[in-house]
Amino acid sequence: MTRTDTADRRSEAQQPDGVLRRTVLKASALTIAALGTSVPVAADPMDHDGEPGDDRKVDSPVGFYVEVLAGHSTFPDGVAAKFQMKYNGANGTVVSNLPRDASTTVVAKVTWDPEGTSGWHTHPGPVIVSVVEGELELINERDCIVRSYSAGEAFIDPGQGNVHTASNPSQSDIAVAYATFFGVPDGAPPTVFVPPVNCE
Repeated sequence: MTRTDTADRRSEAQQPDGVLRRTVLKASALTIAALGTSVPVAADPMDHDGEPGDDRKVDSPVGFYVEVLAGHSTFPDGVAAKFQMKYNGANGTVVSNLPRDASTTVVAKVTWDPEGTSGWHTHPGPVIVSVVEGELELINERDCIVRSYSAGEAFIDPGQGNVHTASNPSQSDIAVAYATFFGVPDGAPPTVFVPPVNCE
């Protein structure tokens, strides 16, 4: 997957709170679970994305597997958190607040086949991702910059409407990461697939 590596193709000033509102509306209409027991994750074959006259399908993962290690777990104590991320090559800081009602967490092992991709998606809350094998290329819709993370490195996805995709650039090796999803409402999926984003 080749993407243009130019910085800040979209101005943060045009995106209130750093989130594209049209994407949030699409995502709210297409909630699809990325939970499984070591099975491929597939997008719903819906032909619409919640907006009249738009017949684009949600993006489909390819060579992407999720194994849930710990399903919805609640916090018996009051928990709140604030994550601030300054991505390499980005202008400004992205802030993600986990409200005092932190809902539940989900922990999963995620595996990408060689050249596998998660497809474009978002999460209800922040996600801490630790890469343990191989390399991942992450692209956020907000700026379309390709950022690489190798085994032994971690990143935080702010969730809350941040649309992104993660791919394995290797043609021969798998990539593996552990993901802890925060702020997932009880009984809801931690992942929402959305129509593909054009970052060309």
